Amino acid sequence: MSTKLPVVQSIPHSGLAVPAEVRPILAIDEVTVYNECDLWAEQLFDFAHPDLPGPDTLGRVTTSIARVFIDTNRPPDDLDNPDGPVKTQTSYGDPIYTQPLSRAMKEALLQRYWQPYHQALDGLIRQHAGQMRLFLDCHNMAQEGPTAYADPGQARPLIDVINNGDANGEYVPEYGSLTAPPWLARAAAEMAQELFQDMTLLEPVPGQEVVPVKLNQPFRGGYILRYYASQAYRRRLPPDSFPYVGLMVEVNRGLFVGRQSTRTPIAPPNQERIAAIRERLYRWTTQVLALIQDEQARILRWEAP
Repeated sequence: MSTKLPVVQSIPHSGLAVPAEVRPILAIDEVTVYNECDLWAEQLFDFAHPDLPGPDTLGRVTTSIARVFIDTNRPPDDLDNPDGPVKTQTSYGDPIYTQPLSRAMKEALLQRYWQPYHQALDGLIRQHAGQMRLFLDCHNMAQEGPTAYADPGQARPLIDVINNGDANGEYVPEYGSLTAPPWLARAAAEMAQELFQDMTLLEPVPGQEVVPVKLNQPFRGGYILRYYASQAYRRRLPPDSFPYVGLMVEVNRGLFVGRQSTRTPIAPPNQERIAAIRERLYRWTTQVLALIQDEQARILRWEAP
């Protein structure tokens, strides 16, 4: 019997590398690349870290390529979108390139950098389909909404727990299928509230209220969560697969980086804060797994709307 936590992790936005093909036409520098990244996400969600009690998860998939260029959390058929899988605009609305990317270049970048991530993630899920109970999509977010996003300048919670539902984790038809039952998403949010309510931002804004945890706010899930935790995808897995649930977690970078803009200077990781968050994320994950185990029969009966 496996001693691993029955979790498969997706960490799609932590890379800082620039694709060689686009270097000659960049309109942005390494500072912008840094501020567009889910900084240090691989460290935050490193459940094999020696500071933790163990065990580790079944596996994780990451990419070295920066999300400002290739966003594996966007659908592959959205190449005309400046915020699509091959980005042409930053989250602050600035152009990434000095000239437009050709359709051929976008398709080549998609094939070389987007596709391998999804091949690896699909392979990992299939490898452990009989063991995994939780698909965990791991992210972090700027302290305030960037100017080109739907929440520009708005304060964000310390933690966003996500099941592609509304603020109570409930189904909304126009959002599409839920990735975890509403009751489980709410319980997971309550667990996160208990674990993170003692933490504070490094650079709080006077008079700005920041709540510890929200459900599906400001994000309710991206392509990765919605695709790999969908019933349609799970039906294509081997017949002995457990009907695992999917959650996405967004950690506020204000907890361990500070209040960013597109020009925030590059700095080394704040290891003290990262360690404190990692320990809480690990405990949170084990608590969610315990709930899944306790409520296994209820989950087996659940069918996502």
